[in-house]
Amino acid sequence: MVTLGAILPLSSHLIIIRPRLIASRTFISVVVMALRVPRVWNRLASLVVLASLAMATASAGTFEAADVREVREIRGKIRAAQFLSKATFGPTQAEIDALGTRIAQVGYRRACNKWIDDQLALPASSHKQRIIDIFATDGIAPDASGRNVTRVRHQAWWDIALQGEDQLRQKFAWAMSQIFVTSDSGAGFNTNTADFSGNPSWYGPTNYYDEVLVQNAFGNYREVLTDMTFSPVMGTYLSHLRNRKADVPLQRFPDENYAREIMQLFSIGLYKLELDGRLQRTDEGELIPTYDNDEIKTLARLFTGFKYENDNNNIYGPRNLNDPMEIWAPEHDNNLAYSEEPGAPETKELFGTTLPPFADPNALTEAEVVAEIEAGLDVLFNHPNVAPFLCRLLIQRMVKSNPSRGYIRRVARKFEDNGLGVRGDFAAVLKAILLDPEAVRGMRLVRKRNPLRVEAVTRGSEYARLREPVLRVTSLIRALNPSSDYPDGYMMMRNIDGDFGQSPYRSPSVFSFYLPDFQPPGPMIGHKPSRRNPQGALYAPEFQVLNAVTANRSINRLMNWVRNRRVVTTLYNNSADNILLRCTITFDLDTEYESVRNIAGMPDLLKKFDLLLCCGSLSEETKNTIIQAVQNHAATESNYHTEIRLEESLLAVLISPDCAIEE
Repeated sequence: MVTLGAILPLSSHLIIIRPRLIASRTFISVVVMALRVPRVWNRLASLVVLASLAMATASAGTFEAADVREVREIRGKIRAAQFLSKATFGPTQAEIDALGTRIAQVGYRRACNKWIDDQLALPASSHKQRIIDIFATDGIAPDASGRNVTRVRHQAWWDIALQGEDQLRQKFAWAMSQIFVTSDSGAGFNTNTADFSGNPSWYGPTNYYDEVLVQNAFGNYREVLTDMTFSPVMGTYLSHLRNRKADVPLQRFPDENYAREIMQLFSIGLYKLELDGRLQRTDEGELIPTYDNDEIKTLARLFTGFKYENDNNNIYGPRNLNDPMEIWAPEHDNNLAYSEEPGAPETKELFGTTLPPFADPNALTEAEVVAEIEAGLDVLFNHPNVAPFLCRLLIQRMVKSNPSRGYIRRVARKFEDNGLGVRGDFAAVLKAILLDPEAVRGMRLVRKRNPLRVEAVTRGSEYARLREPVLRVTSLIRALNPSSDYPDGYMMMRNIDGDFGQSPYRSPSVFSFYLPDFQPPGPMIGHKPSRRNPQGALYAPEFQVLNAVTANRSINRLMNWVRNRRVVTTLYNNSADNILLRCTITFDLDTEYESVRNIAGMPDLLKKFDLLLCCGSLSEETKNTIIQAVQNHAATESNYHTEIRLEESLLAVLISPDCAIEE
């Protein structure tokens, strides 16, 4: 059965979104076609014909081979592309060739395990240091008044994502940033004046990204809990900064914001889970909450007394977004007179664990308060819900939207014990996520004869996800052998949330860009998945940011980049310095251009784009439709028509459902 999701006319554009339900399994894909009056009508026709692809059934991509050895090479490259699309910000041809060769030699698991180990050994790229380096290149002082501070924060992120050697660490940090969420829209986050630390306040969000996410990406989740809790950026964002103990006569009680979110979003979730991600239920079939109002109040009391690190002898004082918060002990809840109820206990109890009492509640020290906070974080860290809750979210952000019960259970067990008795080891968890058989099971590679070939057969939605917008952009740029004309070779872009609905540092709320249980309207709702699914439903989180506006604007942006073969970003600095900067990232497509001087080179061109951008999932139906469209409208042998063949083929691949959906 095929369901037409929507046809939405907008201005001079036509946006076509077609989720499709095929046979006994759901295959959610999206075709977003922006049909406009282009520079030449030939270019319009090559896109119009692709609208029919949304109605096609899932089928295989085919790679012909001369002998068995080439079969192994092809399989190795496809598996390498699949793995690298999940472990990096997008595979390059050189990376596919190197890892693919190794996979053909020693097998998938050994080759990818070694690749991960090599990445674990690399030093972390620092976004703050990259900011400082960019300013040095520009010849601009970091604290120059009137400077557009956000542009360099974003440019440093893009440069590291596009060029950083520590791709695995940075990719995992990006995944973590969508779980342990802050945003750069917080109060004072974009102020360029120096705070108490002597550094500009706007370094704060970058420090959070570096110190909480990047540095802990291969560390331990327990360290994330501490670093996140004491971060002044998180303290400002979720308002436990300057959170004061209760004053019952004044009817003042501690702020509960961070107390709720650290449980709901950052650690245990709303409902109790089995280790394999299934929801626990009562005998009556009701869901079992993980916490109640008592836990919220207890944590709110625990997270009191935080202040900026400064020299004030009280909870207030000058701002400091660059150093961890410190404790002003007199405003920490000392377990006395916090309740309207008489005879309240002089301790804090959290999930059945009583935190250590204070020696003298009326004379607290900062060390005693920190110890109590750490004890409370220990309770959260050891909660049985943490492993399945977090591991499901991490799998969603790294691999697929609907991990099976077995997948979640295997990764959760590694979270609970890395094999050496250590709980919360992110390096072990990350390796378990990427090396699990299910990580690449979305595509079967079948050897066929007469002629000898490899067929890549996709399995459908239970094994797939819609590529999130940021990754569509990074994978496109990294795949096309880019170079930059900016001094020192920086590859810089501004934020892209206006066109794509997503951008680093720009989460619209603490719930990130999309909810993990989001279902787009259409056949997914009410569809019953296989028994291996822990939730009894299919979800597609990334579809939450795919709407008429983002579909329209993102495709226009991709058209612009492809047809110009470059990404041009104008970087306005500020009126005070009167400096206008521009970064042009140019795609090197000379080899591809030569390959399609004759239309007979189209199949090889599409195979290359397939491997780089679709990981081998581009169906033969899609390839044949593209070739037919190009042959009908750009068959003439000329430089002009060669450009059309190259650019429209690339654009057609990019906006195909095979590329939009990652298997």
